[in-house]
This record gives sequence, structure tokens and C-alpha cells, in this order.
Amino acid sequence: MQTAERLRAARKRRASILALWLAALIALIAIFLFINSPYFIVGTVVVEGNKYVTVEEVLRIAGVPEKINIFRLKPAEIKARLTSDLRVDEVQVERNFPATITIHIGERQPLAFVASQYGFVEIDRQGIVMVALKNLKQVKVPVITGVRLGNVYVGDQINNPGLANVLTYLSELDEGALNQLSEVNIKSPDELVVYTTNSVCIRIGDNQRLLEKAKLTAEILQEIATKKMTVEYVDLNYTSPIIKIRSK
Repeated sequence: MQTAERLRAARKRRASILALWLAALIALIAIFLFINSPYFIVGTVVVEGNKYVTVEEVLRIAGVPEKINIFRLKPAEIKARLTSDLRVDEVQVERNFPATITIHIGERQPLAFVASQYGFVEIDRQGIVMVALKNLKQVKVPVITGVRLGNVYVGDQINNPGLANVLTYLSELDEGALNQLSEVNIKSPDELVVYTTNSVCIRIGDNQRLLEKAKLTAEILQEIATKKMTVEYVDLNYTSPIIKIRSK
């Protein structure tokens, strides 16, 4: 009799354990189906740090729709896709539960245009060719003249000492000052001349003190705008810059 009771008790324990395992399995299946269902989606995709590349372009390049299952997101793949675009320098992808994905990008800043064998190329501060154009229709950054590149392609890095000096100078300017420049002319390795959109000539001179000259350029352009000065030229070859007022 006791043996029969022990057998029944053992069967009950096995049945209870089996029921628990079955319940756990059902729960796991339910969780799996839920996280892979359309109901478990990222509510918002936030793109930060972009200026030249639109949000739509960032999402398209990254292969991320506006709503995506958060567990199917692979940040490493998104980062790889975005960094393959030359306009993008750095990428960070953060998954913030429960319903936000943040993509922060650092863009390559277009710094200047330079003539090439088949038109013009747009380069960044490192001399990397970002865009190749046959003609310049809209210029938001200065054109570097006095040098002509050969047959260069998008993605190439330009290795030209004279050009490198100009990029060193331009890269130290803030966006406001940079947008006021229309041309940087390399007359010779020791004579750089800058022209503004208001036809002010800025004599940079040789490649000495380029960082200081860039700072002075920004300060003088701000002073000219604030005081509404009519300036013929600015000479930065001297320790104390010379500002020549245009005669009436």
C-alpha cells in the first residue's frame, strides 16, 4: 500500500515538474514571438550631429527604417554602412530602451574646391576628395586657385604641400568666417592671398604662423562686418596686421 502511494506521489511530482517545464517553454515561445512581432518596435529613431547629410539619407544609408524591431538591430552593421560614406567621419549607435535608437554622426566638413583634370573636386581638411563635379554651380566654400590636380577620384587623399598649407589655414576658421571667403590663391609657396565675397583682399603671405593668421582673419572679418568698414585689403604678413580702408 505504501509502495503504491509512493508511486502516485512520484508520478505527481513528475507531472508537476513536466507542467512547470511546459509552462516555461510556452512562456519562452510567447516572449520570442512577442519580441519578433510588429508590436515590438522602436518608437523613434533619432539622428544627431548631421548638417550636410539629411536624416532621410542617414537612415537610407544605414538601412534603418523609421520603425524597426529593436532586437533585430545590429549597431555594428549600421556603423559600418554609415562610415562607408565619405561624408561621414564618425558614428555612434545607441539603443535606449524601451523605444529609442540614437544615431550620432560626425561629418567630414567640406573645406574647399580645387580644379582637377575633369572639373572640380570638393575636399575636406585632410585633403580627402568628397565630391567630384564637372562645373561649379553653387559654391558654399572657397575655391583654391593657383594649383590644378590631375585625375583624382572620390575617396583619394591629395598629397600636395602647397595645398596642405591652405587647408591648415582654412581648417582653423569657424564656419562664419569660412563662408565669407570666395577664393584662396596660391601665387607661390610663400604667397597666399585670400579674397572674400565682398572683394576684400587678405594677404596671408608665407606658411608661417598660419594658425595665428586664421584667428586674425576671423577677428578682422567680424570687425569689418560689425563696423561696416569699407576695406581694400588686409595684410597679415606683419605682427600687427594692416587694414587698408578703401578710398572713396
